[in-house]
Amino acid sequence: MATHKAHATPTKDFFVRMITKDISLEDCILDLIDNCLDGARKARHAEGPGVRVDDYSGFVAKVDFEANRFDIVDNCGGIKISEAIDYAFHFGRRANTPTDGDYSIGLYGIGMKRAIFKIGNVIDIHSSTSAEAFKTHINVTEWLGKDAVPEPGKQPPSEDWDFDLDDAERIQETGTKIAITELYQGISAQFANPTFANSLSRIVGRDYAQFLAKGFEIIVNGQRVLGFDFVVRESEHFKAIRLQYTDDSGVEVDIIAGMAGLPPEDLEPPEGKRAETDYYGWFVLCNDRVVIASDKSNRTVWGDDGFPFWHYQYNGFIGVVSFHSRNANQLPWTTTKREVDSSHPAYRRAVVKMKEISRSWINYTNERKSDMDEAKRREAGATPMPLFNVAPRASLEVPRFVATTNRVVVANISYAKPASEVAKVKKSLGNSNMTNKEVGLKGVAADPIMVPHLTIKEKIALDRMMPSPHSPTDGEMDGAAGFRLLRDQIDAYHRHYRHYPMFGEIQL
Repeated sequence: MATHKAHATPTKDFFVRMITKDISLEDCILDLIDNCLDGARKARHAEGPGVRVDDYSGFVAKVDFEANRFDIVDNCGGIKISEAIDYAFHFGRRANTPTDGDYSIGLYGIGMKRAIFKIGNVIDIHSSTSAEAFKTHINVTEWLGKDAVPEPGKQPPSEDWDFDLDDAERIQETGTKIAITELYQGISAQFANPTFANSLSRIVGRDYAQFLAKGFEIIVNGQRVLGFDFVVRESEHFKAIRLQYTDDSGVEVDIIAGMAGLPPEDLEPPEGKRAETDYYGWFVLCNDRVVIASDKSNRTVWGDDGFPFWHYQYNGFIGVVSFHSRNANQLPWTTTKREVDSSHPAYRRAVVKMKEISRSWINYTNERKSDMDEAKRREAGATPMPLFNVAPRASLEVPRFVATTNRVVVANISYAKPASEVAKVKKSLGNSNMTNKEVGLKGVAADPIMVPHLTIKEKIALDRMMPSPHSPTDGEMDGAAGFRLLRDQIDAYHRHYRHYPMFGEIQL
């Protein structure tokens, strides 16, 4: 019986489309910056291997782009020709591939290839170490159509996946330059958008905040990127928690959480105001690189397995969980470095602690309602300090407030009115410069609803008669509802019915 072989080798076109399909342009650029950082880390490890790098001073990556080109240039040591031949241009990481240096952020060996194939069709790379240099020119369209020379007796011929590397002149400042032209249409449009550079700088400043704080420099279109300011507020009443331990998997874990900003004065977000901020929620870092930022979803703890969903009143809270490992493959992140592997044992064990910390903050935001003035006074007394300077502490320290049985629960009431009408009210109240909130408060005080509360049934009956040019008569009430109400109740509802549900259905 004959045995036949089916050829299962993937085509280059399929492979390129698959690795570039689900990654954003921003994350592709970040992959290229990751390579710069790993080069800088290698250079520092040459001076003292096996430890985390705390000083990147002197290393810089410059990113420049416009509608028809993209460049990234660094001075981070360059790529050896032997590493370029055997590893750097290989799709995926071979088992014998040397590491990118202890505590690297390079993963799986696809970052650079995925990024350059995503951006454009023509790629030129020049890299120089202190001892040697190479350059390569890649036309993706031509490379995709290039087949290997058929071997006698072997059919069909395999595709040629190789790249040609040419010796080049060394440059004084060792490093790598990647230049991409013939940009793809969608990429070109994004680069031409004047807001893209600012958006990219914000992401870079956030995701590489730790590296920027350690002296690494990133420049985007000529502008130096400033790092995200991780802070917590501390005082005698507020102290952040910091837990540091080595997980059973060997991964080092560092959890810091506390009050980053003042909690909201209102218990619900004002209408039209964006409740979420870039500084609140949970951050997840792997070897100092931000993987998840200001998360308020079940990607971390919120709404996960019965845990409370994020609520506006939790604003002010920041939590940062950092994972470190000499082997980047042991960390709980995915290939895009934009998601965590939620099934990773080290991450699942950390989530248990993150929920306990989050619960402490949730309890505080509930308790503070019993004495909001005192809570705000104590919160205002806490001063900002760098988050990563927090001392180890076993618990999150916040003030305790004991709820009283006779406290008044307050709620926000918001409704819209034409600006011209609001202006008239301000004028009638004698102050055209007062805020809209002050108009509402003074209006309620000037025209309070002092009649008995309506039941749901009574309110529904009145709603069926609105709008009406006059307050319904007793006869109209009999005919439409089959019952009567006090005259003051009917008149008050006719005057306030557009926002009466807040008054008619709630009794505190």
